[in-house]
Amino acid sequence: MEATIGEASNASMFFYSVVGIILGILSVGVTKIVYWVEDVFEKLPIHWMWWPALGGLVVGIIGYFDSRTLGVGYENITDLLSGSMPIKMVLMLCILKFVSWAIALGSGTSGGTLAPLLTIGGAVGVLLGSIGNQWFPTAGISIPLSALVGMSAMFAGASRAFLTSIVFALETTGQSNALLPLLATCTAAYFVSYLVMENTIMTEKIARRGVVTPHSYESDILSKVMVGQVLGDPGITVNTGMNIEELRNWMQNEYDPMINYIVLSNDEGEFQGILSTSNLFSTHHDENNSVASLVRRKAAFVNEDHSLRKAVELMATENVDVMPVLSKNNKNIIGVLTYKQILSVYKTSSRDLEHKHTAISLKRQRLKMLIHGQRLISLISNRKKDNKDE
Repeated sequence: MEATIGEASNASMFFYSVVGIILGILSVGVTKIVYWVEDVFEKLPIHWMWWPALGGLVVGIIGYFDSRTLGVGYENITDLLSGSMPIKMVLMLCILKFVSWAIALGSGTSGGTLAPLLTIGGAVGVLLGSIGNQWFPTAGISIPLSALVGMSAMFAGASRAFLTSIVFALETTGQSNALLPLLATCTAAYFVSYLVMENTIMTEKIARRGVVTPHSYESDILSKVMVGQVLGDPGITVNTGMNIEELRNWMQNEYDPMINYIVLSNDEGEFQGILSTSNLFSTHHDENNSVASLVRRKAAFVNEDHSLRKAVELMATENVDVMPVLSKNNKNIIGVLTYKQILSVYKTSSRDLEHKHTAISLKRQRLKMLIHGQRLISLISNRKKDNKDE
């Protein structure tokens, strides 16, 4: 970008913000159309191996009439940023490049998204900038800056890579005065995309395959909580000296019926193993034998400095509902960790995390609920008014 961009005026900042909203809407439309083309190819009565060939044929025909649509197109981006490309050529490039790219991707042909999105966004920015100069000649709208913010806003809306879009534009052009316009347009495009589109152009394909992609990174809750932090109750353990009949009677009268496993210890409090209640109440055992005879192997255990994540993994591996917690110095049982304790910690932590993000969360469902709520209030008000009139 050879020309130096001056500082944007208040009027031009407002214009660039409107450009961001428009580009946000267009980025959603671009993403939807690309995957609509993919759906169309899947409905064709031909084998999928012919899809790329058919897509390549269309790309070649378009390229015959406008060679600028072929290849990566970095020279198109350079020409758009210079502001020297004729408007008619910009309009043709915008339409034909989009059609060529959408059909290429929809047909399964290998291709990227960065350069095409930048080309299409830059072309739309130039067109909007030209219209803005015609309607508001004193606003100080710059065509090169309109192209730059159009590129970044299109990429920010389609991929929702907000900071990447801004930093990429600043680093490649070196235009520090473009920071505020870029913030305005990319913010507007990002929020429009976030409120309207569930997946990005990058994640829609894998979402269609059943793979869920998170919208933001959150560290694992269970990995941050140690066993010792939730181990308040020492738990219930059973001495291996009891015979089977005694333990059965105690289980029927005192023990929680929701617990399917019993932790066993000896007279010194050392861990001896875990016994399942189904094994205990099996009719194949002699009631006079000690419960120690029912333990085939010692189950896994955790220490108080282990994370709940490790405890969950061991519970899943051993297929048990409880996990004995042993002292690091010896084999003594210092507590029993149950799945209910883990679920309680996860529920509490998840609720706290949700409360932290409630103030800035603008999910699509909540937006719909807000709209429906406003409609309901309006309907109630109208009915009250009608009743008064009657």
